[in-house]
Amino acid sequence: MNHALILMYHIVDEPRATQEARFCVTPSEFDRQLGCLRELGYVPVSLDRIVDFLVDRSPVPPNAIAVTFDDGFADTCERAIPILQAHDVPATMFAVSGRLARDNDWMHERGAPRRTLMSLSQMRDLEAAGVTVGSHTVTHPRLTEVPAEQVAQELRQSKQQLEDLLGHPVRYFAYPYGLYNAEIRDAVQASGYRAACSTRAGFNREGEDVFALRRIDVFGSDALWQFKQKLRFGTNEASRSYPLRYYAGRVAARLGL
Repeated sequence: MNHALILMYHIVDEPRATQEARFCVTPSEFDRQLGCLRELGYVPVSLDRIVDFLVDRSPVPPNAIAVTFDDGFADTCERAIPILQAHDVPATMFAVSGRLARDNDWMHERGAPRRTLMSLSQMRDLEAAGVTVGSHTVTHPRLTEVPAEQVAQELRQSKQQLEDLLGHPVRYFAYPYGLYNAEIRDAVQASGYRAACSTRAGFNREGEDVFALRRIDVFGSDALWQFKQKLRFGTNEASRSYPLRYYAGRVAARLGL
């Protein structure tokens, strides 16, 4: 059975504080990671191609892989675009529509430094460079902790704001913090999105819920061998012992243990 992977990044830049280090992949490491994809037999495709595969069973290359970014950091726009273009890798950027050209206020409570989010001009530059823009709500709330009316407003208003700015439909959504439940999932679908990305790890196979797409979280601390291991096993966890535990679990399952 064919399957596809989706990678999740946040900031492509040097970390400015330990509180954000997990979310920061340096430009040089991002370049190395994209460079090794084709060496390992992966075929970078757009998120559209993966959703087409899951919804319509349209053909997708073996080892198809898509790149996504959450939040829309200006630093990521400036540093990631040249690297994506150099490796001919399409991508999707999920933007917080109410924070364009402002900062990442939702990260301040954890002590992370202020970083500017992309402006309208940068968002248009992204699209000109072949990057798809998706929605990441208006204000980046924890959707499972706010009333249903606010959830609906965050979903619909963000979509409408981005569409008004870009002049075309915005079809994809990503859950802030990866938080959602059945009601929120249904609200995303009812808001007119075509698909939504979660933070659950794993491969996206035929029959996968396109409003809970799985993604592999790439950490700033990931060494290249850990990055490769995440791709191989479709996991957010990478360690020297993980392959042994994975195969031991497979054997135990087959033996009914």
